[in-house]
Amino acid sequence: MILTIGMFAAIIGFCIALYIYRKQKAKKPLMCPRKSPCETVITSPQATTHGISNTVLGMVFYATALFLILCIIVGGRSFIAELALLLLGTAGFAFSFYLVRVQQQVIKQWCIWCLGSAVTATVLFVVSILLFF
Repeated sequence: MILTIGMFAAIIGFCIALYIYRKQKAKKPLMCPRKSPCETVITSPQATTHGISNTVLGMVFYATALFLILCIIVGGRSFIAELALLLLGTAGFAFSFYLVRVQQQVIKQWCIWCLGSAVTATVLFVVSILLFF
């Protein structure tokens, strides 16, 4: 059950990151619920990390998490895969927490899609903890 939750969180997170990425590449505005200022957030200087778009980093993060979860589902419990998922989940949670704080304190705007990604990263972090320990 916990792996299923992790799998769905990884898929949802990947889809969110992919949606933002595709809209950015097409130079089209995001469809933001509740009229949140998503464009302000995703076009801010903080939308990249060391020259790499945070949406690309998010897609890599979620795809890797999904790969590790599928490895565990197909191949059985593995200390290495579970440790890798724990380390990845911790890094993803910490980075998402940082980006939420940036939205709050630096940009002073909230992107609903970005917050959704932070929630899915948090779910993956909890899944990785429950699986490892």
